[in-house]
Amino acid sequence: MNIYKLILILFSSLIISSCTETFYPKVDETTSVLVVDGRITNEIGSGEVRLFRTVKFTDEFSLKPEIDAMVFLHNDQGETEVLSEIEPGIYKSTSNLIQGKVGHSYWIEIQTISNKKYESTPELMPSAFEINSLYGEELDVIKEDGSKEKGVGIYFDATNQNNKENFLRWEYRESYRWDSPFKVEDKYSDKPATTCYPLNEFPLINIYNATDLSKKEVKRLSISTILQHEVKLEHEYLMDLNLYSISSGNYQFWKKMKAIHQSNGNLYDVIPANIIGNITACENDCEVLGYFEASSVRKKQQFFSKSEFSLEFSDLDKNCEKFMKRYDEKTPPPPPNIFKIIISYQENSELVYIVRWRYCYECNVKYPINKPSFWP
Repeated sequence: MNIYKLILILFSSLIISSCTETFYPKVDETTSVLVVDGRITNEIGSGEVRLFRTVKFTDEFSLKPEIDAMVFLHNDQGETEVLSEIEPGIYKSTSNLIQGKVGHSYWIEIQTISNKKYESTPELMPSAFEINSLYGEELDVIKEDGSKEKGVGIYFDATNQNNKENFLRWEYRESYRWDSPFKVEDKYSDKPATTCYPLNEFPLINIYNATDLSKKEVKRLSISTILQHEVKLEHEYLMDLNLYSISSGNYQFWKKMKAIHQSNGNLYDVIPANIIGNITACENDCEVLGYFEASSVRKKQQFFSKSEFSLEFSDLDKNCEKFMKRYDEKTPPPPPNIFKIIISYQENSELVYIVRWRYCYECNVKYPINKPSFWP
């Protein structure tokens, strides 16, 4: 999960308490914090820095790109590369002058258009954790309402061959083939599609500390869960995993970010001032939040299908069941781009519609028709 996305949650937690009464802290609305989200890995051309600024609390929660900055990437071999702004606020290595290598240190310098300067402390790139396996296991899941449902948990095992690294972070995404279960009759789109490829990215912070392990071999680290009522395993299901070996400082940063992300926004929860990254401002009147990490990465993909498990998974998305909508006579009927009307009738002063979601007939109303770029 990117740091700049978490900042929205982080700042929201300042003004929303777990009670029914909203808490509004006293803040200086003129204060603008630079948010830095940067990384270099052992992959070619991986150097990237995202720069954004927080907006006033009176504005809608968002982050403003920091444009036209100068971003310099350095290594311990005396090399410097100027990163190019490929999109507003996003700076990336384009010349590939500096390649991330295990055992070497990297840091950045930033100079904004207003001539404010920032710098990160050097990060030593640790050796990678190799992904040994990516697999699924059947399990019983306790849901938020206390009920139980069977499902499949997706896990991975990994090993650090040098047996000296301790800290991991992982990101993952899923995609699967989804076939519309009902025949298209009245078309909404010009070219209705009945086969699509949903893509889900998960805004979670996943970290692990292997310090207590004498052998740096981790097992059964959890990724995702597929419940029995879901149709993800009906055809093709793809799990895409990125596993990062990170520094101790980076681990501590993400640990604190996770504490805020998972909190209820209570008054006594950790606030942004407690989050210390490795970026410092060269002047006292500048505020900055974020981290520039040097991490080694390993990637693995795995297809899964329901034939691998003993569970009977649903072949019909529960959201594609019929349901009722009621309107008064002055209200227009359900919009055809959202709903497929199956039956309509009048009941007293109300118009009653039995409907299904339109995407159950034309999946391109909701999902992309092409496979994601990372699909093999």
